[in-house]
Amino acid sequence: MMGPNDWIAALERDGAAVAATPAERLGEDVPSCPGWTMRDLIVHLGAVHRWAATFLVTGPDSTERFAPIEDDAPHGPAVTDWYRDRLTGLLDELRRHDPDEPARYFAGRTTARFWMRRQAHETAVHRWDGENASAAAHPVDSLLATDGVAEWAEVFAPRFLSRGPGLPAELAGRTVHLHGTDRDDAEWTFTLAQDSLALAHGHAKADVAVRGDASDLYLALWRRVPLGALDIHGDRAVAEALLDAVRIT
Repeated sequence: MMGPNDWIAALERDGAAVAATPAERLGEDVPSCPGWTMRDLIVHLGAVHRWAATFLVTGPDSTERFAPIEDDAPHGPAVTDWYRDRLTGLLDELRRHDPDEPARYFAGRTTARFWMRRQAHETAVHRWDGENASAAAHPVDSLLATDGVAEWAEVFAPRFLSRGPGLPAELAGRTVHLHGTDRDDAEWTFTLAQDSLALAHGHAKADVAVRGDASDLYLALWRRVPLGALDIHGDRAVAEALLDAVRIT
């Protein structure tokens, strides 16, 4: 199980990889983020880091609304230094807070722990996007990927499903089992409802089982790895419908 120090270490590691992007790659297209170049990816991530830090700086009782700010990002090679500054600012701010300290996020009240975890995963996925743009990307660390499957089910799936249109009514009660083949603790079952999802850990029978290493399962939920690249048994349409309803970029 991951904890705050693990998330911060992952954020620092993957963020450093993004900051090391060579200048000659800034104009490359990023296939997994259609319409983006590498510069766009770096600017987006730096803006999200500052956005997260701003929520922590203003405290849990602030009622201000924030959005990622990108308009001060320079063009050319200086953008990686700009990104590194945003990463450092976020890391410094995260380390100022106890994980259980009250905080705000984009949907209300939370704790600083939320931002430690969320920014680790935001950075892991976009680090993979950047590497995948020019060569075979390094997989996401298996422990981080395992934690990320749970975060997807706990944070993003309920948010997307509840905002509609959700899943077809006939899928209520259907189940999707994920089995990470490279870790003993990487098994989950999702029980579907039209506007929600229930998560259970461990082995179980399901309408469809999807097997692969933890990194590929995680990246499939984020629609970076196609389902067809994984080992699927049962009613594949159930898994496809879930990913279509929780379409995160």
